[in-house]
Amino acid sequence: MTTVSQELEPGILKSKIMELRSALFFTESASILKLPTHIISDVEINEEGQICFVIPRPIQALEAFEQEMPAKLDFFKKGKDFFVKVEGKAQLIDNKEEKLISVVVTVMKSEFIDNTPKPSQNWLQSSRSQLSSWFF
Repeated sequence: MTTVSQELEPGILKSKIMELRSALFFTESASILKLPTHIISDVEINEEGQICFVIPRPIQALEAFEQEMPAKLDFFKKGKDFFVKVEGKAQLIDNKEEKLISVVVTVMKSEFIDNTPKPSQNWLQSSRSQLSSWFF
């Protein structure tokens, strides 16, 4: 399996994220009280290129958490041969709804990882490789 990684331009990043749609969201806060990791599946990207989504409101008061923190998003979709990693600064926004809070992530770094399987060798090439590994 070949893994190729590269930084993405904003337009390409948006199209790849919209194609995948699902991500793991985790914060890298230095605070004692941290938001748990969340699976998000409904993201939007605003005009500034920020990634916006909602997560369940934590049990603790929202004020107990840092309002801005470093965060990571790992976008993936079953059956796709690539995934996207995003690092940035997450901002919590209280939208006054009882069960949800909004999160806006300003992208600092993005990475496209191509995980396309290598084409398999034909039977003659694989037999030759196997024989040479046995004798040499």
